[in-house]
Amino acid sequence: MMKNSVYIIFICLLILFLTISCSTIPTVQQKSQIYSFSSNSLALPKSKDLIDKTPTYEVYFDLLEDTRCIDISVIAQNRNGKRVRCAFILESRIDLSRFQKKPLQPVYSEMAKNFDINWRFQSNIFVCTDDTDPLKRLAKGNYRLKISSFSNNYYIFTINIKSPVAVEFRK
Repeated sequence: MMKNSVYIIFICLLILFLTISCSTIPTVQQKSQIYSFSSNSLALPKSKDLIDKTPTYEVYFDLLEDTRCIDISVIAQNRNGKRVRCAFILESRIDLSRFQKKPLQPVYSEMAKNFDINWRFQSNIFVCTDDTDPLKRLAKGNYRLKISSFSNNYYIFTINIKSPVAVEFRK
């Protein structure tokens, strides 16, 4: 009888050991790189779609492969190099190639923004693919950032995108 209980305890410990060791197998983690772009409010194209009815600028970039998540930050500085409040919206270009009638201009869909309904800002946003929404997938393709510093003044914008896949900014 004692021999059977020792045997059962041994089997239980063996199962426990195998479960723990299998669950701690290291996973391969993608290495991310930071891709940066800087420009000023005189050089960037103005957007027709305004943020809070103030001058809004556009920056375009491509993701060269599908990815799970990216981290985006935008820094706005005035002429004196002082950081100022900055709002930005990330949009993805909609693929309309399968439709017969195509619009004259590309169509973009909002994916994320760095502010909420009460205008509370975040310095950066961490955007991940939403598997339940086909318009919110970080797929290979074109993206647009709309940026505003809420005035007509001169600003220098620096965009940093931390991504495990290559990012190319378009001029």
